[in-house]
Amino acid sequence: MKYRSFGVVFLYSMILLFPFSSAGWAGERIFPLKGKAGQRVYETKRIRTAPPKIDGKLNDACWDEGIWAGDFVQQRPVEGAVPSQKTEIKILYDEHNIYVAIRAYDNQPDKIDRQMGRRDMFTGDVVGICFDSYHDYRTGFEFNLTAGGGKIDLLLTNQGVDLSWDAVWYGKTALEDSAWTAEMQIPLSQLRYSTENEQVWGLHAWRWINRYQEECQWNLIPRDSPGPVYNFGELHGIRDIPKSRRIELLPYSLARLNHTQQTQGDPFANAGRKDFSAGLDGKIGLASDFTMDFTILPDFGQVEADPSVLNLSAYETYFEEKRPFFLEGRNIYQFATSGQQLVYTRRIGHAPSIRPELHEGEYIHSPQYTKILGALKLTGKNSQGLSLGIIESVTSEEYANISNGISQRKELVEPYTNYFVARVEKDLNDANTVFGGIITAVNRNTDSPSTEELNRGAYSAGIDFRQYMKEKTFYFDVESVISHIRGSKEAIYRAQTSPARYFQRPDAPYVQLDSNRTSLTGTAGSIEFGKGSNGPWRFSESFSWSSPGLELNDIGYLRSTDKIEQSTSLSYVKTEPELIFRSYHLGFGQFNRWDFGGRLQSSSLSLGASAQFSNMWSVNFHVSRYRPSYENDILRGGPSMKEPGGWTGFLSLGTNYARKVSLSINSSIYSADEINQQSLYLAPGLNFKLTRALQMSSYFSYSFSTNDMQYITSIPFGTDTRYITASLEQERINMTLRIDYTILPGLTIQYYGSPFLASASYNDYKRITNPVAASYYDRFSYIARNLPEKPSQQPEIAVDENYDNMVDYVIQRPDFLFRQFRSNLVARWEYKAGSSLYFVWSQGRTGSDNDPALRFADGLKSLASDFPNNVFLIKLNYWFSL
Repeated sequence: MKYRSFGVVFLYSMILLFPFSSAGWAGERIFPLKGKAGQRVYETKRIRTAPPKIDGKLNDACWDEGIWAGDFVQQRPVEGAVPSQKTEIKILYDEHNIYVAIRAYDNQPDKIDRQMGRRDMFTGDVVGICFDSYHDYRTGFEFNLTAGGGKIDLLLTNQGVDLSWDAVWYGKTALEDSAWTAEMQIPLSQLRYSTENEQVWGLHAWRWINRYQEECQWNLIPRDSPGPVYNFGELHGIRDIPKSRRIELLPYSLARLNHTQQTQGDPFANAGRKDFSAGLDGKIGLASDFTMDFTILPDFGQVEADPSVLNLSAYETYFEEKRPFFLEGRNIYQFATSGQQLVYTRRIGHAPSIRPELHEGEYIHSPQYTKILGALKLTGKNSQGLSLGIIESVTSEEYANISNGISQRKELVEPYTNYFVARVEKDLNDANTVFGGIITAVNRNTDSPSTEELNRGAYSAGIDFRQYMKEKTFYFDVESVISHIRGSKEAIYRAQTSPARYFQRPDAPYVQLDSNRTSLTGTAGSIEFGKGSNGPWRFSESFSWSSPGLELNDIGYLRSTDKIEQSTSLSYVKTEPELIFRSYHLGFGQFNRWDFGGRLQSSSLSLGASAQFSNMWSVNFHVSRYRPSYENDILRGGPSMKEPGGWTGFLSLGTNYARKVSLSINSSIYSADEINQQSLYLAPGLNFKLTRALQMSSYFSYSFSTNDMQYITSIPFGTDTRYITASLEQERINMTLRIDYTILPGLTIQYYGSPFLASASYNDYKRITNPVAASYYDRFSYIARNLPEKPSQQPEIAVDENYDNMVDYVIQRPDFLFRQFRSNLVARWEYKAGSSLYFVWSQGRTGSDNDPALRFADGLKSLASDFPNNVFLIKLNYWFSL
């Protein structure tokens, strides 16, 4: 490990020393300084008087300088129409800041929607400004203010928005007789720009009028364009601003109290545990183009808990990344192909991988997460179109304490691990040609015998290429990935037999389970051609593959391999009002998947439609037909199983979200052709805007499903293996309550609470005899039917397979009822720009029962009686720059 650490230090020393400025790359500026045909140009002025006091009131002397720009154009609902209200903007600058003033006129000022909300929450009327300061037509830094004073900042790309980016800037709003106004001060240190003396930036300004669901823009971005940043106007007149050499530091201190249930005899079950910690986050500007973020001993205690789930599959549940350090700028280093992610940053700091074996009478205390000792992140893009994203992180080794009340021992549950990601992209030909690459590496110290099942090293590399044609109307994509893991025989055997591969399948001669292997290599890739913009008709045709040996799960997310996929889509998109519609979409899709042995895994046809009506209600409908196929994972390492065809449908409805009360309903249904395999999902939701400062949303979901072929276990029997399945009935009930109370734009309280109930009842146990038989009932033989509903009346099934009056094997009934409650109460005060004080109260309750009967009222009563685990946390951070 010390040699790898030296390599990391050397790499970052080179990064710090190397001048990542535009002068470091040969070639002339890619894009012309003059605006494209049809694009508007705004000429800004340097302030000659005192800068404005940021209070939202546009009465400072400097606002008499420069020019007001109006003539906004409506983008929706009627593209190109005259807006219902007038809007004007003015932009000034000095050597440290950009200053923006926006006056949003309204002929009904009493109807201005001044709903308040927490940071990055789009609510009420909104105005905003966005700078493509790289002028690469790919990335915009956007700053928005709601009429209620809320701040929203984001990174805008042609693929979407990234709300995780939080800049340090200043903004206020105010009311006039017939308008509301917004005033912003945006430090140049928060932007990335070239070193040229005369700057030309892309510029976008917009306004949202909530009561009309109307968006108007200073330079129109057509709704069928290939991406918003391609259609920005231009900002001229910025001259002789300093190179951005910035150092930002954010130290934090934290106090935490954990209050858990005192368990008799458990030496680790302390009723209250206190701990204190401190750490440091920071940013270092490398010239004007690149930023290095770092974190030392980070703590993410203020992050909302993951939702409760019940997962009866063999696959890992995917959870979204919520930690700010890994969220910000992630669009630069993301890489996905064939539905697989090469970078899934939740691997960094994950729960310990090793579960020690306990002896009778022993108790264990194991860390909940692996401690991140430190992480570095380098992101940015220079004026020549080169994007770079690097992540380097080291996590600590972790030990579990094990005690029987008399003696105590420690066992390693996670070794020291180093994670590395490097992503690069290059734009050419006015961003019509984009190519790039990525490498990832994970290295572990696996010298301890307890770590023999972990990969010592895991590496992947990928390349991607995209070509736009006919003014970005058509596109052609190619991606390719290779992965390689190495480790002990035990580690590679574990990889071969994992749910992603199942090399032990007896009917898969094209893969070979080798217990002596110490490495594994695989590939993946995709090719896609399509039309994505400029006209109502869109289409795509794609082909992709993931070879059986592909492994990305050490730092990426991979659910399954051994697949070859083909898909076609055709859609008609209408973005202008027609008849009763504001907009609508009609779509058709076709999909096929095979394994590398040529066996059909899935085949479907689908039709869909979505629309927004003139009253701002919306509907979304989708239906699919599946052909009979074969599944390789139902028996979890056993032979492939024939699956029947079926139908699935989805329907969602939503009312006007701008109203004080709005409703949404999501539903889906599935039904198989020849067996008892159905599912129903229903999820209504309500959103209330109780006052300007108080919002509440409540969602309820209910699902019921049956599966005649739910895997139970596999049992050795003589020289064969018996694969046991059963009929499963599942019910799930989930409620979610969210409350947002905004005392001031920088002082907010959020509450999240979610009770979750789930039951699983098994019956009609089967032994698989011929999994690919043409007739469903020829694929198995029953071994137990019509069992008592309560497992306590018959907790196990004794099987006498050969009828010799002797029990051949025993199956434990896995029926259960699971209940869980998770909540977070977070008070956040941004007492200074970039600096915050948090108070957090998190609570969790968990219980279970062998009786699978799910009764909602009884389940809530049981949750109320389950002992709560409470965590109280106070976190203070302070931002400053050097």
